[in-house]
Amino acid sequence: MATQPKGVSTSVFIIVVILVAIIAGVVGYFSAPAGVTQTITTGATATVTTTQTQTQTVTVSPTLPGTGLTIYWIGGGAGDPFDARLYKGATDAANLLGVKLVYVHTEWDPAKMIEEFSKAIAARPDGIVVMGHPGLDALAPLFEQAASSGILVTLANVDIPELRAKYWYTGYVGQNLYQSGYTLCKTAVQKYSNVLKAGVRAAIFSGSWEQPARALRAVGCEDALKAAGLVVDRVSHPPAVYGSPSEGIPYVTGYLAAHPDVKLIVFDGGGTTSAAADYMRSAGKSPGEIIVVGFDLTPGSVKGIKDGYVQMVIDQQPYLQGFMTVLNLVLSKKYGFQGLYIDTGGSIVDSSNVGLVEQLVLAGYR
Repeated sequence: MATQPKGVSTSVFIIVVILVAIIAGVVGYFSAPAGVTQTITTGATATVTTTQTQTQTVTVSPTLPGTGLTIYWIGGGAGDPFDARLYKGATDAANLLGVKLVYVHTEWDPAKMIEEFSKAIAARPDGIVVMGHPGLDALAPLFEQAASSGILVTLANVDIPELRAKYWYTGYVGQNLYQSGYTLCKTAVQKYSNVLKAGVRAAIFSGSWEQPARALRAVGCEDALKAAGLVVDRVSHPPAVYGSPSEGIPYVTGYLAAHPDVKLIVFDGGGTTSAAADYMRSAGKSPGEIIVVGFDLTPGSVKGIKDGYVQMVIDQQPYLQGFMTVLNLVLSKKYGFQGLYIDTGGSIVDSSNVGLVEQLVLAGYR
């Protein structure tokens, strides 16, 4: 009896079990001697009975659907809590499907993403997962180069719709970024309407203002806040702060020293949201003194919510972004399925429901 791995959705598990069962059945049928009846439980011991009533026990090891395939995953920053969930999801999928996975880090630097994408194409794998941070102009030539080499490429985390429209196998697994940002900040304004009134100052901290594709979350937040009449400051920090959140302390404390009237702070990255409590403590702020919202469930953001320094986050389920992109490529490469578009989330987590997901966050699934 096959056991469903923890963190794998029922639908994905059923698909994999069915595929494995089909392959095992075909292999068993054509390899059985004439006059032999076989009763086989997939992935387990098989009992074989011949016409001479002799009984023999054999072990069946069915070929996994992704056996023989190599997939490169162009990831984020090593040690970043968000990247850790991408990596876990991709690794779990690769192990379940039998894929050889090569996961590389880029420190969330778009230039390095392009560099690693080029290296991956030169290695001629079967598929590549890339995030859309560098934008259409930078990625389009590499997608074309990969296509000419027979390499399938799919997108994670940041969408490029034009590339999905051009290549049948290019799917997307991630949030609708603009909508997630808009939803987060609209919800914050509604929940804290007694504080977040027209004319009140808010700040959005981002290392992506110069990256239009990635900045959509921050822009969505900005639009929602401006629609409510708030005064919104765009605050920039280097992209490297996402992967090394402690480097963001001077940007936060410096801004707060210059703008003591700010009532709401938005962090648009998983790493910076996870470090929000440290930022507030460094600035001498007590829990709840400033309303703080951000993105992505991590151990840091969960602790920030429980300690009162973070009021809410919106979860984009990065584990699924890692897992489903690998599955996407296997389905396209082996069975000709079109790349799937999968919106991985938009649920708000705050003090009222953080306990429901805390253990899953600590285990790396949420």
